[in-house]
Amino acid sequence: MRRAPGGAKVSVMVKAVAALRQWVARPAVKYPLIAVAAVLWLIGLADQIPDPVQTAKYVGLSILIAAVASV
Repeated sequence: MRRAPGGAKVSVMVKAVAALRQWVARPAVKYPLIAVAAVLWLIGLADQIPDPVQTAKYVGLSILIAAVASV
């Protein structure tokens, strides 16, 4: 069996990620997580509103992160 750089077995990490994806795919978990993330994003945006440059950076970075995550 191959080992990851940290010394952990690769198959254990793959199984853990698969289990986490199954758990997060449940609607009872998925939609509250989306709601919490949206509220936190709005709170962060509210902090940036007084400065237009900071607001543009915040929104731009958010779009970049969303684009990278969707690939």
